[in-house]
Amino acid sequence: MSQRWHQPVGWLFLLPLILLGPTWLATGRAEEQPIDQQAQRLLAARCSVCHSTDLVLQQRLPRDRWEATVDKMVHWGAHLDKEEATLLTSYLATYFHQDAGPVVALPAAPSVQAGRESGATPAPGGVAARGAALYKQNCLPCHGEAGSGGVGPKLARNPILAQADRFRMTVSQGRGAMPPWGSVLRPQEIADIHAWLNALRD
Repeated sequence: MSQRWHQPVGWLFLLPLILLGPTWLATGRAEEQPIDQQAQRLLAARCSVCHSTDLVLQQRLPRDRWEATVDKMVHWGAHLDKEEATLLTSYLATYFHQDAGPVVALPAAPSVQAGRESGATPAPGGVAARGAALYKQNCLPCHGEAGSGGVGPKLARNPILAQADRFRMTVSQGRGAMPPWGSVLRPQEIADIHAWLNALRD
């Protein structure tokens, strides 16, 4: 009698594991996405200073070659600490190895004017406190500490800051040697960076 009773009870304990197992696996994959986003930001902020992103993503290299490539970038002056270099190398080796398929082009960022014509929501207001960290992670290598300039132009007290729409469009779509950031930075993040740069004038 006890054996007959224990078997169904055992299945009752196992049933949630069977039903929820795929959900847990899916959750684990979802948690990896922010890491990929961090790597994509590094790729845009650090690598595109010297190379177009497309040129980098066309490569198909084994992990040791990616490690050597990232090390060479750092030696030549790329602003990557040890943790960032490891993250970037892991991302490149995972998705752009020798057996990877063709590159899928990123969608172009929509223009500000196109957004207005389609009745899109107006640009969000920026929060300077968030913009400081976003600037350091994405903009500093080209535009210098506190927007002082470097490879890219000086942004502190730059007249473009008085034209929020133009600033947003330039960041999203790129201009001249500056690559487009619309696929990396969300509109809210661009607004936060803009707010922080404006606060530097105070």
